Amino acid sequence: MATVRAFRATRFARLIPDVVAPPYDVIDDTLRQELAARNPYNIVHLTLPEGGDDRYARAARLLQHWLAEGVLRQDPDPAIYRYVQRFHDPLSGGTRTRTGYFVLLHTEPYENGVVLPHEQTFPGVKEDRYRLLQATRTHLETIFGLFEDTPAFQEAIADAMWEPLAQVEGDDLPEGSFHKLERLVNPVEVSRFERAFANARVWIADGHHRYETALRYGQTYGADDSPERFVPILLVPLDDPGLVILPTHRVLAESPPGTPAEWQARLQSEFECVPVAHEAVLEQMAQHGGEAIGFVWREGAWLIRPKMYPPVQGLPDALIRLDSWVLHERIMPALGYTEPQKRYTRSAQDALESVRTGAAQAAFLLNPPPLRALQQIASAGGKMPHKSTYFHPKVLSGLILWQVGA
Repeated sequence: MATVRAFRATRFARLIPDVVAPPYDVIDDTLRQELAARNPYNIVHLTLPEGGDDRYARAARLLQHWLAEGVLRQDPDPAIYRYVQRFHDPLSGGTRTRTGYFVLLHTEPYENGVVLPHEQTFPGVKEDRYRLLQATRTHLETIFGLFEDTPAFQEAIADAMWEPLAQVEGDDLPEGSFHKLERLVNPVEVSRFERAFANARVWIADGHHRYETALRYGQTYGADDSPERFVPILLVPLDDPGLVILPTHRVLAESPPGTPAEWQARLQSEFECVPVAHEAVLEQMAQHGGEAIGFVWREGAWLIRPKMYPPVQGLPDALIRLDSWVLHERIMPALGYTEPQKRYTRSAQDALESVRTGAAQAAFLLNPPPLRALQQIASAGGKMPHKSTYFHPKVLSGLILWQVGA
């Protein structure tokens, strides 16, 4: 099913902390300026070029300049790249390690059932990434996908000889404190690795916009199996112990219309509302096994639990049980919200503090979405609401680039 290939990556000749960055879509203007100021060769100069409509051409010229200078170099032989990432887990407080493999993935329309999405995408973001890809003919970052481990995959990696390539570490690094890159170049071992995915499906974890951009690019400029039809991806087994999904909480600028008594009256037919102290919301949510959403306003807080999950025609059961779906499709409409102004945060303490200080009027605290739910929803063709998943950490940008066809 999935077609994966080894490739000749383009990499920094000297990988140092000052040239790497988080992925483009989690960088705001302030962070972009900070990263750009660290080093004239920081990857954000390519992934988030400045300027008007000429910024894409400027990124292409800059890329060629870095290649000519030898700042970036292309590896001589096709390889599979192993990436080990060590990081702090904010949910457990411990340290985790995640291991994935950079390969090229043949892009397939979603309806083929080979590559499975779980998020909605937005046209403006895709157009921006498409114009950058057109100008540079280079995938400047990789996407992130998941696959089910198999005996064939375990056999492929069992005795593989991985050559060390680069390593960066430090507490101030983005996306983890330790990053190690290795490669596999032996043709026999590479072929065994590629064949291990012959019956695999890939679930997109991060990079839906870039995947759909790559699919469009390949369909426009390539033929089936041509280089244009491939995209670089980090593949991580679904059972990897380093897979962490953080919850994304909602912080609202307004309270629901009416009084708390009226809010409860609107909810009571379908939900239980259990009063709880602000400082106990997270603890109580954990004790309810992930089946309660925290609702906080300045004068109080509730745990909101659905009394039942009525089936919705055409939607998978895993989706209608998902916190973000229950919140946006059931709880918020029942409370009287229509299009409230809101922001998203992965910090529950940030959400609580915003309400406490009056910077926000209300907040909803969500549980981490189960990885199995993502797999089930995507497999059934469902789409989660916006900002339902946040895989932590992201794939570090600046490790791997791929010049299409080179």
